[in-house]
Amino acid sequence: MEYFPYLLTAYAIFMLAVLSPGPNFLAVTGTAMTVSRRAGLGLALGVGCGTLCWSSMTMLGLTAVLAASADIALLLRWAGGAYLMFLGYKSLRAAFRGPKHTVATDPRLIANPDRPFWRYIRRGLIVQAGNPKAALFWLSVMSIVLRPDAPAWVAVAIVAGTTTISFAWHLTLAWFFSTPAVMRVYRRAQRTIEGVLGAAFLILGGKLLAG
Repeated sequence: MEYFPYLLTAYAIFMLAVLSPGPNFLAVTGTAMTVSRRAGLGLALGVGCGTLCWSSMTMLGLTAVLAASADIALLLRWAGGAYLMFLGYKSLRAAFRGPKHTVATDPRLIANPDRPFWRYIRRGLIVQAGNPKAALFWLSVMSIVLRPDAPAWVAVAIVAGTTTISFAWHLTLAWFFSTPAVMRVYRRAQRTIEGVLGAAFLILGGKLLAG
C-alpha cells in the first residue's frame, strides 16, 4: 500500500496525456472515420504496442539511473514537473485559440481500404514509436513516480497499467469515432476538453515542482 499513491499518480498522468488530442489520437480517429472501424482498431492495437515498448525501455534504463543517484532522481522529478506544466500551457493555448488540427490521417493510410489488418497494426506502432515527445513524456512519468528505493514490481505495475489504459482508450476511440455522430459531439466540446486538461496538467506539474 505504500506505493499505491505513486501508481495512481502514474495512471492519472497517463490518462490525462491520452485524453489530450495528439498524433495518436488523430491517427486512430482519422483512420476509423475515413477508412473503416476495422482499420482504426488495427491502428489502435499498434499504438498500444508502441506504448508497451516506450514504457518498458524507459523503465529499464531509468531504474538503473535512479538507483545510482538521488540527486539525478530529484533533477528528473523537476524536469518531469516542468514538462507537465508545458503540456498544460499547450492545452490551454489550444482551448483559447481553438483546434489547430482537423481529424485527418496520413494519405498512405487511406490509399487502400483493403490493406491487411496487420499493416494497420504496424502503422500504429510506427506512429507511436516515431513520436519524439513520447520519450520525454515517459521519462517525466517514470522520474516522477519511481522512487530510488521502489521495488521492481512498482515499475512493472506502471508499465502494465499504462499499457492496458492505452489499449483500452485507443480501441474505444476507434470504435466510437467510426460513428459520425460521436465526432460531431467531440468537435463541439473540444475547446472545453482542452481547457480542463490544461488546468489539470498545470496543477500536477506545479505540485511536483513545489516539492
